[in-house]
Amino acid sequence: MSSQSFSKFVASQQETDVTSEIDWAGMRDEWLKELASLHRQVVDFLREYTKSGSISYKFADIELTEEHIGKYLAKKMDIKIGRQLVSLVPVGTLLIGSRGRVDAVGSGGHGLILLVDKDARSAADLVKVTVGVGGTLPPLPPARKQVSYAWKIVSGGAQKRFVDLDKDSFSALLMRIANA
Repeated sequence: MSSQSFSKFVASQQETDVTSEIDWAGMRDEWLKELASLHRQVVDFLREYTKSGSISYKFADIELTEEHIGKYLAKKMDIKIGRQLVSLVPVGTLLIGSRGRVDAVGSGGHGLILLVDKDARSAADLVKVTVGVGGTLPPLPPARKQVSYAWKIVSGGAQKRFVDLDKDSFSALLMRIANA
């Protein structure tokens, strides 16, 4: 490598970084707001059982670390159903194809709850790859529409289908990961 090439490389690394234009604190705050929304939904789903005392829950702060965002506190939700404990553990927001991920962990396994495009029905809907052949670039994709996000449960299997989060789907997830 010549000195001139190395000098160009060094100079290119000094240019303004695109990531400095991103509001990382805003992204973190939006993620935490969406996480709180998930917790409100879950509390509502479990309301009849918590009123009767057959289910209890509590929240605890956990520390997350994400590139560019840094360290921050998020709420983990522990749901106690008799002897079973299921934890909803936030993973983060800087993920490919989604705005956030929460792992549901129980004695019988785990599940994923993702904050994704509300119209997405599977993982294949989230990421599109195009390839140019022989130096020809593929046509540009159509302009993206404004995306609305919703919490969805990832169903098992190779297809990774998304199930809308509602009382029934959340109950089924709890039973599956609590070894019911």
